[in-house]
Amino acid sequence: MDNILKKAFFGIAIILILIATAYQIAVLYQGADSVSESVLNGYFLTAYIAFGMSVVIAILFPVLQIISNPKGAVKTLVIVAVAVVLWFVAKGIATNTFSPEELELKKITAETSVMVGAGLIYTYVVFGLAILSILYASISNIFK
Repeated sequence: MDNILKKAFFGIAIILILIATAYQIAVLYQGADSVSESVLNGYFLTAYIAFGMSVVIAILFPVLQIISNPKGAVKTLVIVAVAVVLWFVAKGIATNTFSPEELELKKITAETSVMVGAGLIYTYVVFGLAILSILYASISNIFK
């Protein structure tokens, strides 16, 4: 089933590429100044379909993988749970350090400031964990 889906989406992707190429040729043929709206609408429709397919694929394939490999799914779900907990910890640590005047000057709210801080903390922690995992893998390979 997985192979059939891959082939189907590959075929659809090729068709969309050909349609987009045809629209691109139409745009080039008409010139930059006189591109008709119908050509642009078709071009955008093709882009929307491709984006929609990407979303479907991004959701469908992991679900199929989880169904086909339940043991791997437990590991994945634990990692997702840790990521969610890490987000809530980062949000709990983050604070708004701006005064009301500074917030108004920057045209943001206190909640936006906290969310940005939480995003930065989360990014720093994930980056640190990535570096630690690279170091661990390198050191463990030395001793093997």
